[in-house]
Amino acid sequence: MLIKTVYVSFMILIFAIIGCSGAGKKNGAGIQYEMNKDGGIVFRNSEIQLHFDNRMNETVLQGTDKVTLTREDPGRPSHFVVVNGQNVTDFRMEPSNAECTDIQTRFGKGKRLVLRGVAQGPENCRIEKTLTIELYENYPNAAISLAVYRNLGDKELHLDRAYSDAYRLDAALAVDNGKPWQFWSFQGSALRWGKDYIFPLKSNFYSRNWMGVQTETRNGGGVPVVDLWTAKAGLAIAHLEPAPQLVALPVKASAEKGVEIAIEKDTDSSFPPGGTYQTIKTAVIVHKGDYFNALRTFSGLMAAQGVRMQKPSEESYSAIWCGWGYQSDFTIDDIFGTLPKLKELGLHWVVIDDRWFDRYGDWNIRKETFPGGEQQMKDMVKTLHRQGFKAKIWWTPTNAQPAGDFGEWPSVTQGAADVVKKHPDWLIMDKDGNFVRDERGMYDFCPSVPQVQEYIRQLTVRFIKDWDFDGHKLDAYWTVPPCYNPAHHHKYPGESHEDLPKLLKIIQETTKSIKPNSVTEVCNCGTPQDFYQEAWIDQAVTADPISSAQVRRRIKTFKALMGSHAAAYADHVELTKIDTITWRETGQDFASAVGTGAVVGTGCGRHKIYLARGPG
Repeated sequence: MLIKTVYVSFMILIFAIIGCSGAGKKNGAGIQYEMNKDGGIVFRNSEIQLHFDNRMNETVLQGTDKVTLTREDPGRPSHFVVVNGQNVTDFRMEPSNAECTDIQTRFGKGKRLVLRGVAQGPENCRIEKTLTIELYENYPNAAISLAVYRNLGDKELHLDRAYSDAYRLDAALAVDNGKPWQFWSFQGSALRWGKDYIFPLKSNFYSRNWMGVQTETRNGGGVPVVDLWTAKAGLAIAHLEPAPQLVALPVKASAEKGVEIAIEKDTDSSFPPGGTYQTIKTAVIVHKGDYFNALRTFSGLMAAQGVRMQKPSEESYSAIWCGWGYQSDFTIDDIFGTLPKLKELGLHWVVIDDRWFDRYGDWNIRKETFPGGEQQMKDMVKTLHRQGFKAKIWWTPTNAQPAGDFGEWPSVTQGAADVVKKHPDWLIMDKDGNFVRDERGMYDFCPSVPQVQEYIRQLTVRFIKDWDFDGHKLDAYWTVPPCYNPAHHHKYPGESHEDLPKLLKIIQETTKSIKPNSVTEVCNCGTPQDFYQEAWIDQAVTADPISSAQVRRRIKTFKALMGSHAAAYADHVELTKIDTITWRETGQDFASAVGTGAVVGTGCGRHKIYLARGPG
């Protein structure tokens, strides 16, 4: 639960955004620093303003118009810590000691503001906060920040957690007859299959938006952004680290307090005398319109740090037929029997989907489907090529099969995978020394282990070079949990979570080195697609949508994050047979009328057609 947060004011531009932004980019005049008459500090760019008082309380404004979304109520710091179970928030500073300098970084030209304040902490220990905020000409609507905390006392403390970009928003002052919580929201955490992540808030709403593996669903990852907007203004927060982080982005709405948001990092570490702790880098982004604009800015900031979306191969824009319509008991005759219809429709991509293999992790040929073994698989791909088709192969790079019962996913060859028997030291362990299981009951490889990375490279070579597939469908996984396997010598358990994109990079780069016009797809099923994994694929997918509204919104998300060249599937398989329809197209999200979801029946259509979106 968020207790200490910041009240945020929005001001809407009444003059041309382009003219204002242009002036800032040309000569830096859009970035200004000044002391106001009350002794506070104003740090502004052409589209964002930050106001600080002498207790480091922050107010964020957009533009220069006088429309506000905040209540008349004291602010609280945007960055604070919890020490020995106590919120440390009352940082006193002398505004005249603030430092503002010109900078040139990977984000371009800008200015850096450094503020220092001291608060009374537990055990009569003072805690110093040094808050650094950066504004850039190239990003006139964003402020980048991080904080460093120092224990000035003589006793060892415990640092429980740190909050960054903690704000409280109130829509009532900007929406006629509106309520404090009446915002539309984008919440990028991959919580569970089928859940909307672009939706209007309700009173008494709460979601922690944990970016790691979810305890109940085993989903996880996603896009580390929370965005709230009305018809007049919007504000988003995001972390800007070049690797995924184990953080939460909690959203709490109430009729009394409006909406509280923050970036929450559990630290659970000692805080000795003289010790310091530095937060992750975060950003607050103000905008007009809906989530598209905030995500575009976020993607640009990440690209400046090297987390850049790849330009898809030309084949990525081709429509695809996927064999999952036959589910896990397909036959070679099923595949070949569909080809005449695919030719009639003008489709030339075929996906050999789930259950061509024996066991997860080994990825050897399933004898029931391919009695001729590996040679029969090669012959099938050769036949597809001879008839003018290209082929993808389905697999999951993180999974390794244990022995035992797999519940709703029984369609595997029984017994532990050979790789598990030979290399248990490659697997992720929890705090208690147990091998962790994922949503399908499989173990997880630890992406940080060099031998695992090499094994994934070898598998990629097998599929693309030896078997002659033209790409991958990487499916049915999300992220991996922290790893406590002592054989891995992690600096900290979260390394496994941070390093997962390295496996995608290995797959993408190895595949492109063999077949430059190949296509790599990833599907974090039924959830927001993971931003860091998207940086190493050709195709994103709307991931088992359960409503037409989800299709539209998810494609728009891909366009925002990946640019106009995004190759995004409009995946309709879950809509092809619906027993009970409860769709309702209601509300406005600044793009189109939107739906509230559907009750989906048990069955899918016999065939699954993906419709790829072209560039532009």
